[in-house]
Amino acid sequence: MTADPDASDRGPSEGRELSVQLGTTASVAVLFLVLRMLAVAHWDWHTVAAIADTFDFSDAFPIAFGTVVGQPVLTGVFIALLLPIVLMRVVWPMDRHRGTITVSIVLGAVTLLTMALSMTVTFGNPSTFLGAAAVGLVIAAMRLWWRTGAVHDVLLRVSRRVSMLAAAGVLTLAAVNDVPWMGAERITTDEGVIEGYVLEAEPGFLHVLTDDREVIILPDSSVHMRELVD
Repeated sequence: MTADPDASDRGPSEGRELSVQLGTTASVAVLFLVLRMLAVAHWDWHTVAAIADTFDFSDAFPIAFGTVVGQPVLTGVFIALLLPIVLMRVVWPMDRHRGTITVSIVLGAVTLLTMALSMTVTFGNPSTFLGAAAVGLVIAAMRLWWRTGAVHDVLLRVSRRVSMLAAAGVLTLAAVNDVPWMGAERITTDEGVIEGYVLEAEPGFLHVLTDDREVIILPDSSVHMRELVD
């Protein structure tokens, strides 16, 4: 039996590629959290430091979800731009992409479709779908008109870099969304009513981020009532 001469090269190469992908994903995740906290703190490092003291990695999913739903207009634009590119990669791949569709691309398309549908139902406005359809028509027309040449090469590069586009969109949302990932509360204390966001609730005290982006500590004994602000 003859050994595959490419097998020894393929193994290390695939391992290095996986390591690069994992490292890139981790870097994007860290940058996302940093940008999100900076935006919430209105880019004040002292406030960021105070928020970071209360941060727990169990908050990662609420932070990510809150980033997406906190800015519906920007999220809608992001989906409208990315959805047609991802769908075309799945249902109408370019010649060099045929046979290379991955599970992550399909799941990405399903996720974007679900988000677009949810936004349409929530706000009663089909703008996201209409925008995605308009972008899709433009891309389709460009593909049909320019089958070769510089425009074709640009479309090919864009379709190859769907994950980079998605990462750029998410990081942009993180940098501009200054709404904290928890609900606003009205807290009645001995000294009056405070409106803000409870960063951490530990036995004996609360860490609260006020609307002025100041982190204060309230003893439980001074808090009489907490209620969510509509």
